[in-house]
Amino acid sequence: MAGRLFERHLFLTLLLLRLGNVCLVQTFIHPDETWQSLEVAHRAVFGYGYVTWEWRHALRGFAHPMLFAAVYRLLALLRLDDTALIVLCSALSWTMGSGIVRPLVNSAETALTAAAFVYWPWNRSSTRASLPTALALAALSCIIRPTSAALWLCAGLILVIGQPRANAIARTAYIVTTAAGIAIVAVGLMLVIDHVGYGKWVFPPYQFYIFNVQQDLATWFGESPPFYHLYVSMPILFTSMLPFVLHGVYMAYRRQYASIEPAIVAAAASFVFSLVGHMEYRFLYPLLPIGFLYAGVSIHTLVGPLANAEPAKGKPRQQSTRGLWSVRNVVLYLAITNIPATLYLDLVHQRGVVDVFGFLRQQTDDGKVSSIGFLMPCHSTPFYSHLHRDVPMWFLSCEPPLERTLLDSHYWEANDFEQSPTLFLQKIFSSDGQQDKSTIQSTDNQHPLPGQPRQIPSHIVLYDGMARRIHEYLSNMDFSECARFFNTHFSGDSRREGDVVVYCKNEI
Repeated sequence: MAGRLFERHLFLTLLLLRLGNVCLVQTFIHPDETWQSLEVAHRAVFGYGYVTWEWRHALRGFAHPMLFAAVYRLLALLRLDDTALIVLCSALSWTMGSGIVRPLVNSAETALTAAAFVYWPWNRSSTRASLPTALALAALSCIIRPTSAALWLCAGLILVIGQPRANAIARTAYIVTTAAGIAIVAVGLMLVIDHVGYGKWVFPPYQFYIFNVQQDLATWFGESPPFYHLYVSMPILFTSMLPFVLHGVYMAYRRQYASIEPAIVAAAASFVFSLVGHMEYRFLYPLLPIGFLYAGVSIHTLVGPLANAEPAKGKPRQQSTRGLWSVRNVVLYLAITNIPATLYLDLVHQRGVVDVFGFLRQQTDDGKVSSIGFLMPCHSTPFYSHLHRDVPMWFLSCEPPLERTLLDSHYWEANDFEQSPTLFLQKIFSSDGQQDKSTIQSTDNQHPLPGQPRQIPSHIVLYDGMARRIHEYLSNMDFSECARFFNTHFSGDSRREGDVVVYCKNEI
């Protein structure tokens, strides 16, 4: 009874801590935070907004955006659909419970994966293990993000291989039939959800396979070296905790303080995820729970009861927990190396691309906005989900080609603009500045085709580095700087350096 009460209090404490954590987020790190979730949901509920090329070619499923669409619909019905409330509710969505505080599909996938791990039969004698429950949660993670299936195929294969020989055939048959039954239901549910979202029968995993595997066109967004996940993703994901993770795996393997199966699953899944050309560290978010497990094993052996336990026969006794490996020192080390970085990323780094929308909303409400152009690397900022005003907006396109043979000849505006910004603007802006309704963003999601002429906007948003390059041209076009927002102290992309600057068309 006391143990359950402690677990309940611990859960509530961690929940409140995480809710406070997500409320701190005032920055924008990954474009997919909004473009593959909030933007899609915003358009579905409010009838205006922009959906990226993946949705026009049915490469993504609607299960994740519908989570936010449900919140948007409720806010609209209650007449509470103010942008600040919408952004707040997206930050407080349930996908953040895993410790990943941004509304990425990877966050929801990780939350479901962590829940499935709890019930997965790592330890055959565990009373909590329930294969049907674990597979049901795993199926939900696959509906949210189909690539999660690679992780669960690895886990299932290792589970089958590890069955005792005495009843291996019967147990394998049970595992396969249970998994098959749940998979059929999951696929059916996925088809229904995507039929509602797309208005027709589609199967996004197949389109995703064609684009990312068969054509390998994801390399358009950057080609990664084969061992990217090993020496980039893992250090980024675990930072100062990585030594504990590795030590925990070692202890599980040599001392059998914990099952080694989760580590094998993580290694196998990492290998599978490394077979594609384009990799990002967030693709390994679902492996975080496994890493934390082994970090906990490591810390427990260093500062907990296991550190003073009777050694195995022939082994020397371990050192006392006093000194370097004390609870206080370990906690202090993890706090110093993690909390400042977390606060900086949540409160400071790349906040200008979010703050600018408060200014643009006010300008729109004051009747000063006719249209807004973003002269930035595409998807540098959120979009309609943060403006929540039905005004024309456009950005520089960077859609990939849909056939590998077109990689070398494919045209994209962001690259053309970066090479020769003044010449590009002269080409796309009509000399008389008159609005051409066929070339601007509208509620039916029309967007200027790459390189197509468009209306001269009333507001232009760009980074300070680019602003200095085209300031004279903008001045000649009767634009002047009207707002500036700090964005970041550093950037790994030279195109995104400096403040976020807004140029406004001077009133006549």
